[in-house]
Amino acid sequence: MPADHTPHAVLAELAGHPRGNDLARLVHAVAFSCADERRTSLPDGVKDAASRLGLSAEDCETPFGNVLTALERSPSEPTGPAARVLLSTLLARGIALSPPEGAEAERRVLESLAWIAAHTPLDALMAVDAALGAGAEGLWREAAILVRGVDEGTSPLIGRAGALVVAAALGASSSPAARTGAKALAVDARDPVVRALLNEAREPGAAAAAGELVPPPRGPIVLALMAVTGLLVILPLARLFGRLVLRYRCPAEMRVSPKGVTVLAKTELLGRTVREREMLIPIEGLARATREVKYARLAMYTGLFALALGSYVGLSLFVDGARAGSPELVGMGLLVVAVGVALDFALSNLAPTGGGRCRVVLVPRKGPALALGRLDPALADSALERLGRA
Repeated sequence: MPADHTPHAVLAELAGHPRGNDLARLVHAVAFSCADERRTSLPDGVKDAASRLGLSAEDCETPFGNVLTALERSPSEPTGPAARVLLSTLLARGIALSPPEGAEAERRVLESLAWIAAHTPLDALMAVDAALGAGAEGLWREAAILVRGVDEGTSPLIGRAGALVVAAALGASSSPAARTGAKALAVDARDPVVRALLNEAREPGAAAAAGELVPPPRGPIVLALMAVTGLLVILPLARLFGRLVLRYRCPAEMRVSPKGVTVLAKTELLGRTVREREMLIPIEGLARATREVKYARLAMYTGLFALALGSYVGLSLFVDGARAGSPELVGMGLLVVAVGVALDFALSNLAPTGGGRCRVVLVPRKGPALALGRLDPALADSALERLGRA
């Protein structure tokens, strides 16, 4: 028996099985029959279903055990982990052979899978990513909707047990749609167990900071070339035009874990997501990670400039007024000096100076550098501190 009992391993083994697809159809038929009839006993109807597909006991042999024997096992008998993974993966494979089309069909399939996982040993939710790949996105979107409906009391069909099973599967999935749904539910869900499941499903020891993907720092040679060609002015103007007119955005999130740094980024245009990316830089592949605070003391420097300018202009007017015996010039000079002092005080003490605009630059040993701007300095420091301990 193979040592690897993951859905990917089961699918790889069954890819060469002469009746692999029929085995998936058998488990699919038996499991969905249980869901339709709200029956928790898998053995009922197994032989009839196998007969209709022309499957014998010999046809049902796999490196992970006999499918027919596993299905006919009494509910009171314990099901081993290998048999459980085998049946669950075959159920997911059966869905992949006849994938649901449209949100309504996906919702019905998801409700059945939730009921099956909550009341039988089969849990195809753990294997849908491996079996369906990108085709599982629709199921995960419906999963988030289903859990939210149960949590709000508007969709009690699968009950709280089914909602908890689906919530756990959402948190464990690597699908972008599942991650999006899990992130929203972890904040909004009323049920504390749902929130706990989604929070615990996140990678332990991970730290995150959300911001926006920005151009990384350029070297002196590139800056010189861009200045000569005019791109140093054109590119910022083009980005400003895209941001203001086309609502161009690149929101991104940096997650630091023991494995490395993961950057999840989206490209948005006119409020719509046109591209999603996930970039992983392993710890051993990261050359440098630096945090930069842009313009952290801009207010202070502006205040000093205002003080210097106000003092120079004000004193010049004051001296000229005193020489000419003009009270108006003297008063104007004193007023300009007072305005300069007031601006310096306001910008140095009253304006927010709590860290400025924070940017984190990630430089891998191979490949281009990444930069995330508009980060919360505290979150960025926490993430980089976690990276330093990795």
